[in-house]
Amino acid sequence: MDAFVKMDIFFVVATVAIIIVALFVATLLFYVLRTTRDVSEVVHIVRRETERFAKGTSSARKRMRGNGESMLQKLIAFVQSFTPPKNGK
Repeated sequence: MDAFVKMDIFFVVATVAIIIVALFVATLLFYVLRTTRDVSEVVHIVRRETERFAKGTSSARKRMRGNGESMLQKLIAFVQSFTPPKNGK
């Protein structure tokens, strides 16, 4: 009869240990899934902002190409304004 009592105690302790481990794993899984969801939201926001940035740079590039020659001419004229005028010699 002593062996049966020891087996009962062992099974009770093993059951409690399994329940504790299962609760720990469930809690860990909950936090991992929550963190994964937050990371997914951040990735979505970054993707959306990257697309907006790309559209903005594309429109800025188009505007600069449209005015590029006049801007270059203005820059050359500005730099030339600091140089002394050449004499006809």
